[in-house]
Amino acid sequence: CVRAAGARTHARMRARAHTHTRERAHAHTHAPRPRARACVRCAASRGDGTDGGDNTGGAKAEPEGFAERLAKFVFGAGAMEDMEPAGLKRMTKEEWPDQWPPVVDEFAAPVDSDAGCADLVAVRPLLRQTQLEFMPLALLYDAERDGWSEDAFHARVDGMGACVLVAEAADGTVFGGYQPKGWLGYGDWRDAISAFLFAWPAGTGLGAGEEAAKLPKVGGSGMAIIDEPGKGPQWGPDGLAISLSSRAARSRLGSYYAKMPSGSRSLLGGGAKEAALAAVRVYTGVGESIGGKAEAYEPNALQWQPGELERIRDADAK
Repeated sequence: CVRAAGARTHARMRARAHTHTRERAHAHTHAPRPRARACVRCAASRGDGTDGGDNTGGAKAEPEGFAERLAKFVFGAGAMEDMEPAGLKRMTKEEWPDQWPPVVDEFAAPVDSDAGCADLVAVRPLLRQTQLEFMPLALLYDAERDGWSEDAFHARVDGMGACVLVAEAADGTVFGGYQPKGWLGYGDWRDAISAFLFAWPAGTGLGAGEEAAKLPKVGGSGMAIIDEPGKGPQWGPDGLAISLSSRAARSRLGSYYAKMPSGSRSLLGGGAKEAALAAVRVYTGVGESIGGKAEAYEPNALQWQPGELERIRDADAK
């Protein structure tokens, strides 16, 4: 009897232990898992409000930069929209067109005074966003009329303001350049972000302005125009250089002026580095040049003074 009672007691204990084990296993299987922490970046992109989402789904406005904050601090909250904050007029392309690079995909409208002059009819479309765009133009220098010499060139163009040059090679290729600063003949290497060169297809002569390749200054505004006494017109150290006394032009593109659309590194027909010239003509706006400042120009202390360079050259020759 004692043995039987002990066996029954042992069986009940094993049954309770088995039941407890099953309950623990069931509880472990169905226990709620801890909620995963949402990714702030993903939540923000979903706009679901989790961890800082703005519920808009859109990009946040960029914070104002230092320049904007400074302008608003000095001139007031509406300074960025005001065209004349504190009476200081903003610089616009309409009033200061040559402070911006040339446009190559827009063209100037014809001007009535161009009629009858093939050069001006062809070149006018290229003068979009320049100070000459709306001005009547007049022939300032003609190599055939005034002489094939650097002295004759400078005698006619120095101090006359912005100009456009049209040249024709012996093979019929027509090319040229826009010079926003004008020539003075004091030995300057001038910055001019709006300067550009142009050329029509080799050997085809003058065409419509829209057909010409327009080549802007590259690499910034530096050394756009080489303006030295005793030398002919020159755009950059190597973009386009014209020797009037030799009746020749040289061109190498890519360093200071853009290459031709074809990839050619020369304005001249067939990609030639040098070509003989048949004609050179320079046009300028009728009226005062650049507010009359060029005519009254005086060289500063860092520039060659009138006659100084000539005296040095004379001394070297001796």
